[in-house]
Amino acid sequence: MQKTFAPVSTSPASGAPRRSLVSRIAARLAAVAIGLIMAWLLLEVLLRVLFFSLPPKLQLGLEHVKITPFSDTRLMPDPIWQADIDYLTIARPVSDYDQYGSADVQFKVNTATLWGQRGAFRTTQDAVDRYVDGVAVGDSFTFCFTDDADCWVQKLGAQTERNLINLGVVSTGSVSHLRVLEAFGAPLQPPLVLWQWYGNDANEDYGLALLRDETPALAGDAASSKSRSWLDENSAVIVLLKLIAGQDEDYEDSLQFLDPKTGVEGSIRLGFGRPYLWGAFDLSLPTNAYGWDRSQQALRDAQALVETWDGSLVVLLMPTKEQVYRTLAEPLVGADHMALLDDNTAAMLDFCAQADLTCIDLLPVFQTHAKAGEQLYYTTDIHLNAAGNAVLADALAEWLAAHPDIFPATP
Repeated sequence: MQKTFAPVSTSPASGAPRRSLVSRIAARLAAVAIGLIMAWLLLEVLLRVLFFSLPPKLQLGLEHVKITPFSDTRLMPDPIWQADIDYLTIARPVSDYDQYGSADVQFKVNTATLWGQRGAFRTTQDAVDRYVDGVAVGDSFTFCFTDDADCWVQKLGAQTERNLINLGVVSTGSVSHLRVLEAFGAPLQPPLVLWQWYGNDANEDYGLALLRDETPALAGDAASSKSRSWLDENSAVIVLLKLIAGQDEDYEDSLQFLDPKTGVEGSIRLGFGRPYLWGAFDLSLPTNAYGWDRSQQALRDAQALVETWDGSLVVLLMPTKEQVYRTLAEPLVGADHMALLDDNTAAMLDFCAQADLTCIDLLPVFQTHAKAGEQLYYTTDIHLNAAGNAVLADALAEWLAAHPDIFPATP
Protein backbone atom coordinates (compact mmCIF):
# COMPACT_ATOMS: atom_id res chain seq x y z
CA MET A 1 0.00 0.00 0.00
CA GLN A 2 1.38 3.36 -1.03
CA LYS A 3 2.05 5.81 1.78
CA THR A 4 0.89 9.41 1.52
CA PHE A 5 2.68 12.30 3.14
CA ALA A 6 1.22 15.61 4.23
CA PRO A 7 2.44 18.48 2.09
CA VAL A 8 5.25 20.58 3.47
CA SER A 9 3.86 23.79 5.00
CA THR A 10 4.78 27.01 3.17
CA SER A 11 3.16 29.44 5.68
CA PRO A 12 5.21 32.47 6.72
CA ALA A 13 7.63 32.17 9.55
CA SER A 14 6.41 33.24 12.95
CA GLY A 15 8.50 36.50 12.81
CA ALA A 16 6.72 37.78 9.71
CA PRO A 17 3.51 38.87 11.46
CA ARG A 18 5.60 40.77 13.97
CA ARG A 19 7.49 42.54 11.18
CA SER A 20 4.19 43.38 9.53
CA LEU A 21 2.91 44.87 12.81
CA VAL A 22 6.07 46.92 13.25
CA SER A 23 5.76 48.19 9.70
CA ARG A 24 2.17 49.25 10.30
CA ILE A 25 3.07 51.03 13.52
CA ALA A 26 6.02 52.73 11.83
CA ALA A 27 3.78 53.83 8.96
CA ARG A 28 1.23 55.23 11.39
CA LEU A 29 3.90 57.05 13.37
CA ALA A 30 5.32 58.46 10.16
CA ALA A 31 1.84 59.62 9.16
CA VAL A 32 1.38 61.26 12.57
CA ALA A 33 4.80 62.91 12.29
CA ILE A 34 4.03 64.19 8.82
CA GLY A 35 0.66 65.46 10.07
CA LEU A 36 2.31 67.27 12.97
CA ILE A 37 4.91 68.80 10.68
CA MET A 38 2.21 69.96 8.26
CA ALA A 39 0.15 71.37 11.15
CA TRP A 40 3.26 73.15 12.48
CA LEU A 41 4.02 74.65 9.07
CA LEU A 42 0.39 75.67 8.63
CA LEU A 43 0.44 77.41 12.01
CA GLU A 44 3.71 79.14 11.08
CA VAL A 45 2.03 80.48 7.95
CA LEU A 46 -1.16 81.48 9.75
CA LEU A 47 0.70 83.39 12.48
CA ARG A 48 2.52 85.34 9.79
CA VAL A 49 -0.58 86.02 7.70
CA LEU A 50 -2.66 87.05 10.73
CA PHE A 51 0.15 88.97 12.47
CA PHE A 52 -1.58 92.36 12.37
CA SER A 53 -4.79 90.85 13.79
CA LEU A 54 -3.18 89.06 16.73
CA PRO A 55 -3.41 90.24 20.37
CA PRO A 56 -0.87 92.99 21.22
CA LYS A 57 1.26 90.75 23.45
CA LEU A 58 1.67 88.16 20.73
CA GLN A 59 2.40 90.87 18.15
CA LEU A 60 5.21 92.22 20.32
CA GLY A 61 6.63 88.76 20.89
CA LEU A 62 6.55 88.00 17.17
CA GLU A 63 7.68 91.34 15.79
CA HIS A 64 11.29 90.21 15.30
CA VAL A 65 10.39 86.88 13.67
CA LYS A 66 11.54 86.65 10.06
CA ILE A 67 8.97 86.18 7.33
CA THR A 68 11.11 83.29 6.08
CA PRO A 69 14.35 81.81 7.44
CA PHE A 70 15.99 82.74 4.15
CA SER A 71 15.54 86.52 4.40
CA ASP A 72 16.14 89.31 6.90
CA THR A 73 12.64 90.76 6.47
CA ARG A 74 10.71 90.56 9.72
CA LEU A 75 7.00 90.52 10.53
CA MET A 76 7.14 94.10 11.81
CA PRO A 77 8.37 96.18 8.86
CA ASP A 78 11.64 98.01 9.49
CA PRO A 79 11.17 101.61 10.66
CA ILE A 80 12.62 104.51 8.73
CA TRP A 81 14.66 105.55 11.77
CA GLN A 82 17.99 104.15 12.86
CA ALA A 83 20.60 104.68 15.58
CA ASP A 84 22.92 107.65 15.20
CA ILE A 85 26.01 108.68 17.16
CA ASP A 86 25.15 112.39 17.24
CA TYR A 87 21.37 112.43 17.57
CA LEU A 88 20.68 108.97 19.07
CA THR A 89 18.23 108.41 16.19
CA ILE A 90 17.79 109.75 12.67
CA ALA A 91 15.29 109.05 9.92
CA ARG A 92 16.02 108.23 6.32
CA PRO A 93 14.36 109.97 3.35
CA VAL A 94 11.20 108.21 2.13
CA SER A 95 8.23 109.01 -0.08
CA ASP A 96 4.68 107.88 0.70
CA TYR A 97 6.09 105.19 3.01
CA ASP A 98 3.87 102.91 5.13
CA GLN A 99 5.36 103.31 8.60
CA TYR A 100 4.27 101.34 11.66
CA GLY A 101 4.47 102.81 15.12
CA SER A 102 3.24 99.46 16.39
CA ALA A 103 1.34 96.63 14.76
CA ASP A 104 -1.89 98.57 15.40
CA VAL A 105 -0.66 102.00 14.31
CA GLN A 106 0.14 102.62 10.66
CA PHE A 107 0.61 105.94 8.87
CA LYS A 108 2.04 107.41 5.67
CA VAL A 109 5.35 109.24 5.89
CA ASN A 110 7.23 111.61 3.61
CA THR A 111 10.66 112.79 4.73
CA ALA A 112 13.48 114.73 3.11
CA THR A 113 17.08 115.59 3.84
CA LEU A 114 18.01 119.25 4.29
CA TRP A 115 21.06 120.81 2.64
CA GLY A 116 22.40 117.32 1.97
CA GLN A 117 23.05 116.64 5.66
CA ARG A 118 22.58 113.31 7.41
CA GLY A 119 19.06 112.53 8.58
CA ALA A 120 15.63 113.37 7.21
CA PHE A 121 12.59 115.23 8.53
CA ARG A 122 8.87 115.53 7.82
CA THR A 123 9.35 118.66 5.76
CA THR A 124 10.83 119.64 2.40
CA GLN A 125 13.86 121.58 1.21
CA ASP A 126 11.48 123.98 -0.53
CA ALA A 127 9.80 124.79 2.79
CA VAL A 128 13.07 125.72 4.50
CA ASP A 129 14.25 127.72 1.49
CA ARG A 130 11.39 130.16 2.09
CA TYR A 131 10.94 132.49 5.05
CA VAL A 132 10.45 130.31 8.12
CA ASP A 133 8.13 131.45 10.91
CA GLY A 134 8.94 128.66 13.29
CA VAL A 135 10.49 125.25 13.83
CA ALA A 136 9.34 122.39 16.06
CA VAL A 137 11.87 120.10 17.71
CA GLY A 138 10.98 117.06 19.76
CA ASP A 139 10.63 113.30 19.71
CA SER A 140 8.00 111.01 18.21
CA PHE A 141 5.22 113.27 19.51
CA THR A 142 6.54 115.98 17.19
CA PHE A 143 7.43 113.62 14.35
CA CYS A 144 3.83 112.42 14.82
CA PHE A 145 2.47 108.90 14.49
CA THR A 146 -0.12 110.06 11.97
CA ASP A 147 -0.32 110.89 8.29
CA ASP A 148 1.41 114.16 7.38
CA ALA A 149 -1.79 116.21 7.20
CA ASP A 150 -2.90 115.04 10.67
CA CYS A 151 0.34 115.98 12.45
CA TRP A 152 -0.07 118.91 14.85
CA VAL A 153 2.92 120.79 13.39
CA GLN A 154 1.48 120.78 9.88
CA LYS A 155 -2.04 121.48 11.16
CA LEU A 156 -0.83 124.42 13.24
CA GLY A 157 0.99 125.86 10.24
CA ALA A 158 -2.13 125.57 8.11
CA GLN A 159 -4.38 127.09 10.77
CA THR A 160 -2.12 130.06 11.44
CA GLU A 161 -0.89 130.42 7.85
CA ARG A 162 2.67 130.24 9.13
CA ASN A 163 5.57 128.32 7.61
CA LEU A 164 6.40 125.89 10.41
CA ILE A 165 9.16 123.33 9.91
CA ASN A 166 8.85 119.92 11.57
CA LEU A 167 12.24 118.83 12.92
CA GLY A 168 10.91 116.08 15.19
CA VAL A 169 12.98 112.90 15.47
CA VAL A 170 11.70 109.64 16.97
CA SER A 171 13.34 108.30 20.17
CA THR A 172 15.35 111.37 21.08
CA GLY A 173 15.81 113.49 24.19
CA SER A 174 16.61 117.10 24.99
CA VAL A 175 20.32 116.88 24.11
CA SER A 176 19.39 115.52 20.68
CA HIS A 177 16.76 118.24 20.25
CA LEU A 178 19.39 120.89 20.97
CA ARG A 179 21.73 119.39 18.39
CA VAL A 180 18.93 119.28 15.81
CA LEU A 181 18.12 122.89 16.60
CA GLU A 182 21.76 123.91 16.25
CA ALA A 183 22.29 122.09 12.94
CA PHE A 184 18.94 122.59 11.21
CA GLY A 185 16.96 125.25 13.07
CA ALA A 186 19.52 127.93 13.90
CA PRO A 187 20.47 128.63 10.25
CA LEU A 188 16.82 129.63 9.68
CA GLN A 189 16.71 131.96 12.72
CA PRO A 190 12.96 131.43 13.17
CA PRO A 191 10.99 133.82 15.38
CA LEU A 192 9.41 130.80 17.11
CA VAL A 193 10.96 127.57 18.36
CA LEU A 194 8.46 125.02 19.69
CA TRP A 195 10.32 122.53 21.89
CA GLN A 196 8.29 119.44 22.78
CA TRP A 197 9.26 117.65 26.00
CA TYR A 198 8.19 114.22 27.22
CA GLY A 199 8.94 112.54 30.53
CA ASN A 200 11.40 110.04 29.05
CA ASP A 201 13.74 112.75 27.74
CA ALA A 202 16.19 112.28 30.61
CA ASN A 203 16.34 108.56 29.88
CA GLU A 204 17.00 109.25 26.18
CA ASP A 205 19.74 111.72 27.10
CA TYR A 206 21.42 109.06 29.21
CA GLY A 207 21.08 106.68 26.26
CA LEU A 208 22.81 109.11 23.92
CA ALA A 209 25.66 109.67 26.38
CA LEU A 210 26.06 105.90 26.76
CA LEU A 211 26.10 105.45 22.98
CA ARG A 212 28.84 108.10 22.71
CA ASP A 213 30.89 106.56 25.56
CA GLU A 214 30.42 109.72 27.60
CA THR A 215 29.30 107.69 30.61
CA PRO A 216 29.63 104.08 31.73
CA ALA A 217 26.47 102.03 32.15
CA LEU A 218 24.85 103.14 35.40
CA ALA A 219 22.75 101.31 37.95
CA GLY A 220 19.15 101.15 36.83
CA ASP A 221 20.00 100.66 33.16
CA ALA A 222 17.23 98.33 32.03
CA ALA A 223 18.65 97.69 28.58
CA SER A 224 18.29 94.01 27.77
CA SER A 225 21.44 92.22 26.64
CA LYS A 226 19.69 88.90 26.04
CA SER A 227 20.06 87.77 22.46
CA ARG A 228 17.32 85.91 20.60
CA SER A 229 17.94 82.33 19.52
CA TRP A 230 17.67 81.16 15.92
CA LEU A 231 14.30 79.60 16.74
CA ASP A 232 13.07 82.83 18.33
CA GLU A 233 13.89 84.68 15.13
CA ASN A 234 12.57 82.11 12.68
CA SER A 235 9.74 80.17 14.32
CA ALA A 236 6.52 81.98 15.17
CA VAL A 237 5.19 78.77 16.73
CA ILE A 238 8.11 78.56 19.16
CA VAL A 239 7.46 82.14 20.28
CA LEU A 240 3.77 81.37 20.71
CA LEU A 241 4.49 78.25 22.79
CA LYS A 242 7.02 80.06 24.99
CA LEU A 243 4.60 82.91 25.66
CA ILE A 244 1.84 80.43 26.50
CA ALA A 245 4.30 78.73 28.87
CA GLY A 246 4.95 82.07 30.58
CA GLN A 247 8.53 82.57 29.38
CA ASP A 248 7.99 86.32 28.97
CA GLU A 249 11.53 87.10 30.13
CA ASP A 250 12.85 85.97 26.75
CA TYR A 251 10.99 88.86 25.11
CA GLU A 252 11.37 91.60 27.71
CA ASP A 253 12.93 93.98 25.18
CA SER A 254 9.64 93.97 23.28
CA LEU A 255 7.11 93.31 26.05
CA GLN A 256 8.26 96.39 27.99
CA PHE A 257 6.12 98.29 25.47
CA LEU A 258 2.98 96.27 26.19
CA ASP A 259 0.14 98.05 27.99
CA PRO A 260 -1.06 95.19 30.23
CA LYS A 261 -4.22 96.89 31.50
CA THR A 262 -7.16 98.16 29.46
CA GLY A 263 -9.64 100.78 30.59
CA VAL A 264 -13.00 101.25 28.90
CA GLU A 265 -15.45 104.09 29.37
CA GLY A 266 -18.11 104.74 26.78
CA SER A 267 -16.39 104.86 23.39
CA ILE A 268 -12.96 105.30 24.99
CA ARG A 269 -10.74 102.22 25.07
CA LEU A 270 -7.13 102.65 26.21
CA GLY A 271 -4.28 100.40 27.30
CA PHE A 272 -2.22 101.57 30.27
CA GLY A 273 0.90 100.81 32.26
CA ARG A 274 3.67 99.60 29.96
CA PRO A 275 6.73 98.70 32.07
CA TYR A 276 8.91 101.00 29.96
CA LEU A 277 7.32 104.04 31.59
CA TRP A 278 8.28 103.10 35.12
CA GLY A 279 11.94 102.72 34.17
CA ALA A 280 12.17 105.71 31.83
CA PHE A 281 10.28 108.27 33.97
CA ASP A 282 11.74 107.55 37.39
CA LEU A 283 14.16 110.41 38.02
CA SER A 284 15.46 108.73 41.19
CA LEU A 285 17.25 106.11 39.07
CA PRO A 286 20.94 106.93 38.47
CA THR A 287 20.48 106.63 34.70
CA ASN A 288 17.68 109.16 34.58
CA ALA A 289 19.24 111.44 37.19
CA TYR A 290 22.32 111.65 34.97
CA GLY A 291 20.19 112.31 31.91
CA TRP A 292 18.06 114.88 33.75
CA ASP A 293 21.15 117.02 34.42
CA ARG A 294 21.96 116.92 30.71
CA SER A 295 18.36 117.69 29.78
CA GLN A 296 18.31 120.82 31.92
CA GLN A 297 21.58 122.06 30.48
CA ALA A 298 20.33 121.43 26.94
CA LEU A 299 17.26 123.57 27.61
CA ARG A 300 19.37 126.37 29.08
CA ASP A 301 21.64 126.26 26.04
CA ALA A 302 18.64 126.28 23.71
CA GLN A 303 17.20 129.34 25.42
CA ALA A 304 20.52 131.16 25.07
CA LEU A 305 20.83 130.11 21.42
CA VAL A 306 17.35 131.29 20.44
CA GLU A 307 17.93 134.60 22.20
CA THR A 308 20.90 135.29 19.88
CA TRP A 309 18.45 135.98 17.05
CA ASP A 310 15.72 137.43 19.35
CA GLY A 311 13.49 134.42 18.87
CA SER A 312 11.05 132.88 21.34
CA LEU A 313 11.51 129.41 22.81
CA VAL A 314 8.24 127.80 23.90
CA VAL A 315 8.42 124.42 25.65
CA LEU A 316 5.45 122.07 25.32
CA LEU A 317 5.02 119.58 28.16
CA MET A 318 3.47 116.43 26.71
CA PRO A 319 1.55 114.33 29.29
CA THR A 320 1.16 110.57 29.29
CA LYS A 321 -2.22 109.07 28.49
CA GLU A 322 -2.28 107.71 32.07
CA GLN A 323 -2.21 111.29 33.35
CA VAL A 324 -4.79 112.54 30.87
CA TYR A 325 -7.20 109.66 31.61
CA ARG A 326 -6.38 109.41 35.30
CA THR A 327 -9.78 108.17 36.44
CA LEU A 328 -9.45 105.21 34.06
CA ALA A 329 -5.76 104.54 34.58
CA GLU A 330 -5.13 104.93 38.31
CA PRO A 331 -7.30 101.98 39.45
CA LEU A 332 -5.42 99.83 36.92
CA VAL A 333 -1.79 100.93 37.39
CA GLY A 334 -1.88 102.04 41.03
CA ALA A 335 -1.32 105.28 42.89
CA ASP A 336 2.44 104.72 43.21
CA HIS A 337 2.93 104.55 39.46
CA MET A 338 0.75 107.60 38.92
CA ALA A 339 2.83 109.48 41.49
CA LEU A 340 5.99 108.51 39.62
CA LEU A 341 4.62 110.10 36.44
CA ASP A 342 3.40 113.17 38.30
CA ASP A 343 6.74 113.66 40.06
CA ASN A 344 8.47 113.66 36.69
CA THR A 345 6.16 116.38 35.37
CA ALA A 346 6.48 118.38 38.58
CA ALA A 347 10.27 118.35 38.25
CA MET A 348 9.97 119.76 34.75
CA LEU A 349 7.50 122.45 35.82
CA ASP A 350 9.83 123.45 38.68
CA PHE A 351 12.72 123.69 36.25
CA CYS A 352 10.65 125.84 33.87
CA ALA A 353 10.06 128.32 36.68
CA GLN A 354 13.67 128.21 37.87
CA ALA A 355 15.13 128.72 34.39
CA ASP A 356 12.49 131.31 33.42
CA LEU A 357 11.35 129.25 30.45
CA THR A 358 8.04 129.74 28.67
CA CYS A 359 6.40 126.35 29.22
CA ILE A 360 2.90 125.21 28.29
CA ASP A 361 1.55 122.35 30.38
CA LEU A 362 -0.75 120.51 27.98
CA LEU A 363 -2.28 118.26 30.65
CA PRO A 364 -5.23 120.56 31.52
CA VAL A 365 -6.00 121.03 27.81
CA PHE A 366 -6.09 117.30 27.11
CA GLN A 367 -7.98 116.50 30.31
CA THR A 368 -10.79 118.85 29.28
CA HIS A 369 -11.30 116.92 26.06
CA ALA A 370 -10.86 113.57 27.81
CA LYS A 371 -13.63 114.43 30.26
CA ALA A 372 -15.83 115.28 27.26
CA GLY A 373 -15.46 111.66 26.11
CA GLU A 374 -12.83 112.16 23.40
CA GLN A 375 -10.06 109.59 22.82
CA LEU A 376 -6.84 111.46 22.09
CA TYR A 377 -4.37 108.56 22.19
CA TYR A 378 -4.15 105.23 20.40
CA THR A 379 -5.53 102.25 22.30
CA THR A 380 -2.31 100.21 22.34
CA ASP A 381 0.24 102.97 21.75
CA ILE A 382 1.45 105.92 23.84
CA HIS A 383 1.14 108.47 21.03
CA LEU A 384 -1.54 110.98 20.12
CA ASN A 385 -3.96 109.88 17.43
CA ALA A 386 -5.30 112.27 14.78
CA ALA A 387 -7.86 113.68 17.24
CA GLY A 388 -5.14 114.33 19.84
CA ASN A 389 -2.99 116.10 17.28
CA ALA A 390 -5.95 118.28 16.30
CA VAL A 391 -6.56 119.26 19.94
CA LEU A 392 -2.89 120.18 20.32
CA ALA A 393 -2.88 122.27 17.15
CA ASP A 394 -6.03 124.12 18.22
CA ALA A 395 -4.61 124.84 21.68
CA LEU A 396 -1.37 126.22 20.26
CA ALA A 397 -3.19 128.30 17.66
CA GLU A 398 -5.22 129.82 20.49
CA TRP A 399 -2.07 130.46 22.51
CA LEU A 400 -0.33 132.12 19.58
CA ALA A 401 -3.37 134.32 18.96
CA ALA A 402 -3.08 135.48 22.57
CA HIS A 403 0.64 136.22 22.06
CA PRO A 404 0.84 138.25 18.84
CA ASP A 405 4.27 139.53 19.87
CA ILE A 406 5.78 136.13 19.01
CA PHE A 407 5.96 137.00 15.32
CA PRO A 408 7.38 140.26 13.97
CA ALA A 409 4.86 142.66 12.50
CA THR A 410 4.27 142.24 8.78
CA PRO A 411 5.50 145.37 6.94
